[in-house]
Amino acid sequence: MNKKSSSEEIKPSSENSVPEVTVPVKAAAKTRKTTKKADPVEASVVVEPEVVAEEQAPVKVKRAGWVWLGILAMLIIAALGVGSGYLLAIQARKAADLTRTQIAATTQYELSLQDVKDNNLAMAKRRLEYVIQIYPSYPGAADKLAEVMVQMAQAGNTNTQPVAIATVEATKDTRGAAAILTTAKLQWASQDWRSLYTTVNSLRDLDPTYEAVQVDGLYYLAMRNMGILNISNGNMEKGLYNFSVAEKIGPLDADAESYRSWARMFLNSAAGYEVVWSRAVDGFSTLYNMVPNMIDFNGITVREYYARSLAGYGDFLQSTYDWCGAVTKYEASQGIMTLQRVIDILPDAREKCANPPATPTPESTPTP
Repeated sequence: MNKKSSSEEIKPSSENSVPEVTVPVKAAAKTRKTTKKADPVEASVVVEPEVVAEEQAPVKVKRAGWVWLGILAMLIIAALGVGSGYLLAIQARKAADLTRTQIAATTQYELSLQDVKDNNLAMAKRRLEYVIQIYPSYPGAADKLAEVMVQMAQAGNTNTQPVAIATVEATKDTRGAAAILTTAKLQWASQDWRSLYTTVNSLRDLDPTYEAVQVDGLYYLAMRNMGILNISNGNMEKGLYNFSVAEKIGPLDADAESYRSWARMFLNSAAGYEVVWSRAVDGFSTLYNMVPNMIDFNGITVREYYARSLAGYGDFLQSTYDWCGAVTKYEASQGIMTLQRVIDILPDAREKCANPPATPTPESTPTP
């Protein structure tokens, strides 16, 4: 009786009606098997969404896991990139520091060699000690320092030098050196070479090791440009000395080399002036074609020296009775510059060239 009543409750009242959704899944499945009038397609429509939902849920979980794994991998790669970039930056900075140290050590070492040549052993010793301090493995520095100390011992200077070094180190004022360096940079920017020369010298006297690379560079510029200024103002020897000092720090440029060449030619030509006129004429002729307005310390130009040398050479030729040769030199002198002395003597020279006087014969010396 109970089974029948239950089946009657599930049985539809008509062929077109649909079973109620509140029926459990198992009961619905059993109903499809026993009841012929129930539509299996319509019953499956009610049950199918629950089955599909249960099967697709794990797929979403798996996809989310892969997404998080990809994000984690990207974070790891980014961290590795940042770390490697930081390490490369540190290596580049260390390489730059090493390069600056090598330049400073090399500069001071080369200057110490020049100090040894100049017999300035105390300064050479200080420079070498500085090289070893900033670059202990600098090749040859320790051996050179030992050599200098031996020379100082032989000269009897070892007793006083340590005291002098200690005094300098104790009284060294880097703030004062920094202020002097700032002043030097301003003078360099304004191209005040004479003041820069004085300032850099005072800084080197105060502390030769302070910012050695920058100070040496400023000292080079001061000496190079002082050389040009001195030669331009007629102080040939001073200019050549300035160039020789600058060249110990770095090579001279083309302009400085030109001034040095002109100064040497001027001194060589002036050495023949009033002594060997042909030498003076040849030298000043070359200079006249390059720098006719170049002056000496008296303000006399190359142009005037050339004209005077030609006149002097004409005088020499007249003394050897080469009247026509003398006229040629006098006229060449007049073509360069008008000299009153040449104006006065040229007519007589032309007359003698046109009508040479009798050449005097040397008097015979009576024999005893």
